[in-house]
Amino acid sequence: MYKKGKAFIVGLLVMLLLVSASCSSKEDSADVENEKTLYFIPIVDTGAYWNPMKKGAEDAAKELGYTLITKTSPSAEPSKKEKHIGFIKEATAKNVAGIAIAPIEKKAFVDSIKAAIAKDIPVITFDADLENPSDRTAYVGTDNISAGKELGKQAAEELKEKGITEGSIAIVCVDVAQPTMNDREKGIKEGFAEVYGKSAEKFKFLATIQDNDQPSESKKQLEGYISANKDLVTVFSLGSEGPDVGVMSALESQGKAGQILHYGFDYTDTWLKGVEDERITAIVDQDAYQIGYQVIENLVKSIKGETIDKTIPIDVKYVLAKDLETYGEEKSKIKTDSVEDSSTESTE
Repeated sequence: MYKKGKAFIVGLLVMLLLVSASCSSKEDSADVENEKTLYFIPIVDTGAYWNPMKKGAEDAAKELGYTLITKTSPSAEPSKKEKHIGFIKEATAKNVAGIAIAPIEKKAFVDSIKAAIAKDIPVITFDADLENPSDRTAYVGTDNISAGKELGKQAAEELKEKGITEGSIAIVCVDVAQPTMNDREKGIKEGFAEVYGKSAEKFKFLATIQDNDQPSESKKQLEGYISANKDLVTVFSLGSEGPDVGVMSALESQGKAGQILHYGFDYTDTWLKGVEDERITAIVDQDAYQIGYQVIENLVKSIKGETIDKTIPIDVKYVLAKDLETYGEEKSKIKTDSVEDSSTESTE
């Protein structure tokens, strides 16, 4: 009886050792795999702006030998902020090699990003930045205040040429809480004031329209503004298909195409529908592909211990409506199809 009990205990110990070794082996394997894994977390991953950006990130990851996992959620996701913060925590728990995040707000993402950095996981922000640059490894993207300022200056110069010295101005965006939207709006107002000087006080910026990327909503709200403000002289749409389509639809329905100037952010083929009847005046465009590529290239440099700049700026281009078709053809040369056999996971 004693021998049987002893044999049972020995057998149990051997089994436990085997299970432990198996678990350890799986953990070691996962650690090795995660050493070459990057999390890429854009606000969305579809559309004329985000699709090329994702392609740039995929290309860079493939060239540098890393697995890219894209995590995002639909524009209208009710708990979008919380979900994206969860993606950072998920990546941190997996101890991935690096994280790239387009923060939806300047402050809400700080704690999760700092927790990742505390585990020696570099975190690069893109598209939008945090309030305090020291809270992330680096930022890649447009200086949205400067881009907005360029658009504000160009719009003011054109209004001035037309002899317009006063009036109302509307701004339409996806989400008034997004850092990119806030920075662009700030830049527009600064650029406008720089051109008009003290006379800028004769212009009134109306409350910013938020449409949550729903064109029917921005169309309805802008139609209301046009009806209530007969002196509306220009409108800015700050990016994404919702504001772009909504603004052009409102200008058409109210018979104001060509009368109210319309300035937008980022190239999309949608603009081409508004060129002939002057529903779009001009845009500033970001090189989205380069943003995606530079994010991953610099993330890998940081992983390898190389020193990188705290801010990696990507320039914007000012494009008049008459040049949009040619400009779009040039951009289309950059294929936006996903890289074949790339390891990319998208959470919708």
